[in-house]
Amino acid sequence: MKILKALLLLAALFKIVIGGGETSTKGLHVYGRNILNENGELVMLRGANRPGTEYCCVQYAKIFDGPHDQAQVDEMRKWKMNAVRVPLNEDCWLGVHAPETEYFGASYRKAIEEYIKQYTDSNMAVIIDLHWASENGKLATQQIPMPNNGNSLLFWEDVARTFKDNSRVLFDLYNEPYPYGNSWANPDAWQCWKNGTDCGTLGYEASGMQQMIDAIRSTGSTNIILLSGIQYATSFTMFLDYQPTDPAKQMGVALHSYDFNYCRSRGCWDTYLKPVYSLFPMVATETGQKDCLHDFLSDFISYCDSNDIHYLAWSWLTGECGIPSLIQDYKGNPSNFGIGLKRHLSDLSKGVTPYYTDTFEIYNDKLTHWADDWSSATRVINSTTQVYSGKFSIEWLPAATKSLHFMCWSCIKPKIHKSVDFYANGGSIGGQDMDVDLLKLNPDGTNTIVHTYKLSQLLGGNVVPKSEWVKVVLDLTNLPKDEEYDGFWLKSDTSQPSMYVDEITIQAIHEPPTQIPDSQWEEQNDDSSIASIITINSIILLFTLLSLLL
Repeated sequence: MKILKALLLLAALFKIVIGGGETSTKGLHVYGRNILNENGELVMLRGANRPGTEYCCVQYAKIFDGPHDQAQVDEMRKWKMNAVRVPLNEDCWLGVHAPETEYFGASYRKAIEEYIKQYTDSNMAVIIDLHWASENGKLATQQIPMPNNGNSLLFWEDVARTFKDNSRVLFDLYNEPYPYGNSWANPDAWQCWKNGTDCGTLGYEASGMQQMIDAIRSTGSTNIILLSGIQYATSFTMFLDYQPTDPAKQMGVALHSYDFNYCRSRGCWDTYLKPVYSLFPMVATETGQKDCLHDFLSDFISYCDSNDIHYLAWSWLTGECGIPSLIQDYKGNPSNFGIGLKRHLSDLSKGVTPYYTDTFEIYNDKLTHWADDWSSATRVINSTTQVYSGKFSIEWLPAATKSLHFMCWSCIKPKIHKSVDFYANGGSIGGQDMDVDLLKLNPDGTNTIVHTYKLSQLLGGNVVPKSEWVKVVLDLTNLPKDEEYDGFWLKSDTSQPSMYVDEITIQAIHEPPTQIPDSQWEEQNDDSSIASIITINSIILLFTLLSLLL
């Protein structure tokens, strides 16, 4: 009896120590705006895209791009991921518009089924995405505006039958719809998106989201379905007006969020996404940035954590920064972009709130995702003539009624920010003075000036000096705490000599402790050393308990 009790205790302890007591992804279902598992526990999907299965079968005579074995699943899990998105090719799955081969048709389907099983057997959710569809009977070799009204439906019927008994699998109906081009808020685009009708000059019969939902539900599948918005999955402007009907009530939305999108800052997300994610589960099925940094990624996924939005970064693939790639190699070593995600997920897994500060930069060697350049004045965003720090500054020519204007969606908030800071240089002539205005954006796209300051007032009564950098501080502490500003501009009533601006920062009232550098964090959190410590300590603990019980 003692031996039996010891074995049971050891089994339970082994599960806690080695398995980490992670939340199960079995039985995923929509409940309100959340995704729950079979135990009724909240599940937040966080992971990465694994590209290749949408293009290799039609471009490189193979199915996968890079390793696709259990070792890769294990590497992703070491990053504390619990979800992966697998993009598929409609024709490769159905075996149409090209001959059957070892990478096309039945062989493709078999390989994908086994591949997905690897992930779901490892307690990872899998989002299957129809990435490439056929246009007018042609082989699917690229992204097209909408799925077609034939094989796209057959694809989803067959995929649904295949995976309807696997509750860890979700269906992302179509990667990036873009009917009527790059439309942000076009009723015709939303009509086409929903019903596949009145699609303009599309050139082929489209399938709308409603038809694809119906095709999936006709199989008896109750898997969660995700719907991407228009404008390449970035716009949900009229989603609530055109939302399809899901008889199973297992529907969420799929967002793509990159640093180059129109809507890429917190104020914009609050304006356009919040009405939708307040009602439906929202999964950012793609997110990332293309400059080898992770400032946008870290800001976006912090916003997601605060608002129960799920997210999967693009992508678990080696290559150049512009892909963007999370990893340098298939051993899971992160890129400079990828370490932002790895570090964030590591903190969450430990119950630690990832680092975030309300201080943000509008310009620092680049115009950041926080602001849009709405300037009417002649300017050079990456000038090297006069630079305060880094590589670049902004050179601009003050002219009558022309502005250097940064619009940033209610981003300047006196209740959490203490100042707007930037550096100014008068160039070879100097002597510039002008208005610095805090702005409120109007519904018609014009701006109302809320507060005006003279630049010389902010410089203690002095104009901008010749060939010298001076710090400008616009104090926000005495402004009404309930006000929010959609940016600011520098605007002159007269023509003045060219000048330079650098390091534009909105400073928070309260700052968290300084975050250690990524390189230092990576050294302290090396997977192999951590695994060794855990393994050794676990073995010692297990054998100690066993000796006591026996």
